[in-house]
Amino acid sequence: MLLEWILLLTLSGVCLLVYMMYRAGNDHIEEQTIQVDAENSGKRLRIFFISDIHNRSIKEETVNRAVNVDIVVIGGDLVDKRTSVAKLETNLRLLARLDAPIYFVPGNNDHELGKEPVTAVLNRHRIEVLSNEDTAGESRGGTPFVLTGLDPYFLKPRRSTELADSSHLRILCVHDPFVYYQMNREEKMKYDLVLSGHTHGGQIRLFGMGPYQRGGWSRVSSIPHFVSEGYGTSLLPLRLGTRAECHVIEVVGNVKDISKKLS
Repeated sequence: MLLEWILLLTLSGVCLLVYMMYRAGNDHIEEQTIQVDAENSGKRLRIFFISDIHNRSIKEETVNRAVNVDIVVIGGDLVDKRTSVAKLETNLRLLARLDAPIYFVPGNNDHELGKEPVTAVLNRHRIEVLSNEDTAGESRGGTPFVLTGLDPYFLKPRRSTELADSSHLRILCVHDPFVYYQMNREEKMKYDLVLSGHTHGGQIRLFGMGPYQRGGWSRVSSIPHFVSEGYGTSLLPLRLGTRAECHVIEVVGNVKDISKKLS
């Protein structure tokens, strides 16, 4: 009887481990429409947002599902100490297939790439690094935007170019959502949308409980804030109660609502 219980527990443990590995490698790409309180109606910007890739290889079929995006935003932890330069460059070439400007905002693990700084690889691939900097651009339809990358990790001084005016959609990306929570209300109110990652949604949740909250939408000082559960994993390639995810977020101006379009 004892042996039967041991075998049952062992089999259950193996099945759970296989399921957790499956969850870690089973991509979810969500397309969502977020309506923000911008000055003028008709503004529209499609963002491909991916965060916390870590040591994963991005799947080609996942990238192929993200169509007609205006910009790509990498929300930090593009690499960690396990990542090779070759794997990083393969991921960057896949993202380049989206045929849109790519922006990178540093995360806490991005210092760990072994042979050369991650910023050197990104510069080689003509990807703009936003380390406490702003950049301006336009969507394919002509909507002007300003994207700000807040970076407490590389510790570069804030370089605001004061590019935004009332005609721009203003987007902030900061890897760790708690950095955004600590900003004062006046700073928060400068933005129409905030994007974060870092938490992995807790990555492994038991009975619905984990070290962090699940990812998703919230409002902070009335500003829409999205926290992704991330594409990759830290340490072990396992997930339970969370998802490996990336996102197409379509930002539309002049209405205050959040609606899920497709999952």
